[in-house]
Parts: sequence; C-alpha cells; structure tokens
Amino acid sequence: MGYINIYVSNDAKLYVKNSQLFLENNENQNDYPLEDINSIMIENLNTTISTYTLSKCSEFGILVFICNQNHLPCGVVLPFCEHYQTLSVYNAQVSLSKPLQKQLWQTIIKNKIENQNEVLNIFGKFDKLKNLKNEVLSGDSGNVEAKASLIYFKELFGKSFKRRDENFINSCLNYCYSIVRGFIARSIVVHGLLPFIALFHSNQYNAFNLADDIIEIFRPMVDLFVKAKLENFDELTPKAKALLFGIINYDVLIDGQKQTLSNAIEMVVESYVKSLKESKNNLKQVYICGLNEHKYE
Repeated sequence: MGYINIYVSNDAKLYVKNSQLFLENNENQNDYPLEDINSIMIENLNTTISTYTLSKCSEFGILVFICNQNHLPCGVVLPFCEHYQTLSVYNAQVSLSKPLQKQLWQTIIKNKIENQNEVLNIFGKFDKLKNLKNEVLSGDSGNVEAKASLIYFKELFGKSFKRRDENFINSCLNYCYSIVRGFIARSIVVHGLLPFIALFHSNQYNAFNLADDIIEIFRPMVDLFVKAKLENFDELTPKAKALLFGIINYDVLIDGQKQTLSNAIEMVVESYVKSLKESKNNLKQVYICGLNEHKYE
C-alpha cells in the first residue's frame, strides 16, 4: 500500500505516464510513482483528470476523493480487487450468526469507549468513561455508546457542545470523518465485502452501512486530531483541510505495534473478514497512542 496522500486545492491537471502520476499547475509540475500513492483529494472543481488516469489509480488501489462546490468530499472512486475471493466472502457475510454479530458490535463499542476515555485522559480529564466500557453488553443492548458520547463530547469540547449543531468544530469533525470513512470503504470493497450489509447500521439508502460500523473504532482518533491540531483555526480553510487530510498518516497502536491509521484500517477489515469466515470474533482492536505522524524509513 502506498504512503503518499496528495491534496489538490488549486487549478491543476492530473495525468499518468509511464506509471507516474503527473500533477501540473501554472506554477510547477510534480510527479509521483503510482505504487507510492495512497490517496488523492481533489478539492478544486477546475482540476482535470482523465478516465485513463482514474482507471490507473484504481488499478494501483489509489483512493480518489471528489469534492463539491463547498469544497467538501461528496464522492469517492473506489478500486475493486478482482483476485479476491468475493463469493466466499459474500457467503460468510450473509451467513453471519446473530450471536457473533452482537459480539462483534460489542467489541467495536468497547474499543470506541476505551479510546474516548484515552482522549479525555490526554486533555487532563481522567477516567471519565473508564467504568462505562465494562457496562457494554452483547450488541450494546443498553445503548452505552450513547451514554458515553453524551459525557465525552461535553467534556472534550465544552458543556454547550452538541454534535448536530452547525459550527466550526462539527465541520472539522465531519470533514475528517468523511476522509476516514472513505478509506474504510475502499478496504471493505477491496476485500470483497458487500458494504451495505453491516452489524448495526441498517439504513436501506446507505450503500456503506458497514463503513459506518467500522468507523466507530476510529472516531476518537479524529476527535483527538481536531481538538489538538485545529486549536489555532476558526474556519475550515484549505490549509485546515489539508491538515485534516493528513490524519491518515498518524500512528495508532494495533497488535502491540504502531501503524498508520490507513494500515490499521486495512488490518481491522482483514480481521473482520477472518471473523466471518471462521465464525469467531477475531476483530482487531485499535488504541490511541498519542498524536504522532508516522516516520517512514
């Protein structure tokens, strides 16, 4: 998997030649090996990109985000993995037993609350959610997730904060969530999963219910990133968006090792597929380990 994430905010032309992606604008030209690219965010509506270039991006597993006139992600070009055993994954997915479905969702919510608690710890609000993790039952039948979130967001962003309000913080959170969700969607599709068949989310109009399940593990990392990195901003400027786009190269802890958020997403989805095939809860858990950009050797 590549490690370069390209953010295009100015008028530009993107094209492929000799397995290199060229990015041209009025000022300069840059080129990148396709095999080293992880994702591309195209924010500027005047940017041009050919079908051939999109095809080569998909061939190399590159995620391409498209933005609307408000400069917010509105679509994503997802690669398909033709060599993956899609039928066997489909059979395992639709055969998922109810008990295992509930266990997997319980694991996700417990992991989420544990990381929410760690985020609050980082900002000096110690163990506000520590005991709630142990209250999560199979399938989170007691809706402990909602109780934890009610405490969490008010502790993190202030007593008057509400997730549904239109404000700068929520704009940043939504923007960054959409980026992480896009990476999860790519991994889901590449691994042969049907993205609309999920554990908990069941909106018949949502093509990516499963991505909305798995993102719960990673939401606290986004919350931490927004709180720590955008404290000097008061508007979602191109600079702020480029900063948020970089979250995918920050470290989390999985299997006792530091991995980029992008790699961790891949590992979680792989463990989800393994859980389905083996009819056993093998879902990997992800832990926050501060806020450090991954160092590539």
